[in-house]
Amino acid sequence: MARVKLTPELKKAISALSSKEKDRLLFRLIPKDEILVAQLEYQLLEESATVELRRDNMRNTIERSLQRAANNYYSPGYLLLDIRAISGRINRHVKITKDKYGEVELNLFMINRTLELLGSQLRFASPWHSRTLNEYVAKRILKLLKLLEKIPEDYHADFRPAFQDLADALGQQGNFIRVAKNLQLDLKMLTDL
Repeated sequence: MARVKLTPELKKAISALSSKEKDRLLFRLIPKDEILVAQLEYQLLEESATVELRRDNMRNTIERSLQRAANNYYSPGYLLLDIRAISGRINRHVKITKDKYGEVELNLFMINRTLELLGSQLRFASPWHSRTLNEYVAKRILKLLKLLEKIPEDYHADFRPAFQDLADALGQQGNFIRVAKNLQLDLKMLTDL
């Protein structure tokens, strides 16, 4: 559903409505936006006390999805479809919970676990077939580095081991290194946190 910008006059008119009328309109409009409903349930009912539980559930979902992808591995292209689906779930989690720490942690977990499970198959894939997957992973890592800048430095130490593991695993992927250089991603960026 496309968003419509409200004019100042309409905002003023809505503000002038009675509380009962506003509630009636809200109850009609809110169910039309699935993410908004999930955000409200999280903020109003769970009171953000469940962010750790949600993060753990998300980690389990990622693990199951990657295990399935590893068991049914066909090509880097099909793996990319699975990773994009997982990334979508992570993005939905972040939209609902506003969990910036979890966004970095879950994406790092997804990439590291993918390389643990499928690194040997990806190492022997042709550069042509793995190019799109490698570009996606490199761009995701660059995004993670930018997200890490927005998180207080106290938490950076939590991610150092995962970034070190990531740098080690990617260092063994020759196809990835070539793609990463084209995108100005140096593996030293991962170890110099």
